[in-house]
Amino acid sequence: MQHSILILDDDVHVRESLAIALEDEGFIVFEADSAEAAFEFLEVRRVDMVIVDLRLPGMNGTDFINAAAVRWPDMKFVIYTGSPEFKIPLGLSRKTNVSNSVFIKPLPSSDPLVDEMRRMLA
Repeated sequence: MQHSILILDDDVHVRESLAIALEDEGFIVFEADSAEAAFEFLEVRRVDMVIVDLRLPGMNGTDFINAAAVRWPDMKFVIYTGSPEFKIPLGLSRKTNVSNSVFIKPLPSSDPLVDEMRRMLA
């Protein structure tokens, strides 16, 4: 079964390079550049997982995950951030649909991220 993924990141280069890597791994990939755009997209098309940047224009990634997890409780979330000091807040870490692994940009290899995605989607 092919899983669908939404990449939520305001950096077009990050989105595009990650999209290519995930498509090469067999995922169906969509992109959004803001939490607001992601919500608009998700109203029309459901995905299995959202890869979320934290620092976004408008609503931040943490608030997006909290709101989206309530609206779509079966959706999974992985955090992919440029903030190496970020720790998952207790409220998020208790959610079973949010990965406890935080992936820091840039990843030298997408393998650990893909492994965690497959684990969560299994």
